[in-house]
Amino acid sequence: MEAALTDGSIGPELAALRAPMWTNPGGGYFYSNSGTHVLSILVHRITGKLMEDYIREKLANPMQWGPWGYPPRPGYTNTPGSGGIAVRATDMLRWGYLLLHKGKWAGRQLIPPEYIELCSKPTPYDTHAPYSFQFTVNADGHVVGAPRDAYFKSGAGGFGIIVVPSLDLVIWKIAGNDSQYQWSPPGLTPNTHYDGSRDKWQPHPSDQFYDPPINVDTGVRRTLEMVVAAVVE
Repeated sequence: MEAALTDGSIGPELAALRAPMWTNPGGGYFYSNSGTHVLSILVHRITGKLMEDYIREKLANPMQWGPWGYPPRPGYTNTPGSGGIAVRATDMLRWGYLLLHKGKWAGRQLIPPEYIELCSKPTPYDTHAPYSFQFTVNADGHVVGAPRDAYFKSGAGGFGIIVVPSLDLVIWKIAGNDSQYQWSPPGLTPNTHYDGSRDKWQPHPSDQFYDPPINVDTGVRRTLEMVVAAVVE
């Protein structure tokens, strides 16, 4: 549904708007790339700016990000809302710092603190999962050993941004395959080069002595558990 349609049927953006909802509004959380793209369409409609331009004006420029961008996709007239953004690791940590400090950067309030508070706490609109405003929250203590105020967001291939206010801690976990480190799709000039050291790497086969390969969300939670243990000790 998100691929460009060339057979004369509706395109990916109209398909996102027409995608059926699995529950009533406010009834629960469901991971949906199409649903996230609806947000991009709304940003354009309300502000008159593409979401990438809006992010650049409101966040990237004030926080002095380096080169970044979204890759263009066939059939999309809006910024792809379902991912693909290329942001340098140092700037992801700046983003985490912004969350840690209630949306304030260099004395400027870039995000309302009330919104940050909603991101980090359980929401009454989703009572069946520890998820609130695009972040997993740990108010129920399901991440063993991590503070209850920790909240985090995992992404494709195992990326993850983690914020722990009580420890004044931000973690940016890098993961994914080699193609996810290519800067050429957004038209950005690379300044690092892969040395080929992981070309033949394979995860250890699981048995009674070794865990199986860790999936996206598990990897982020494990990272949070280990870093918190190291910090506390």
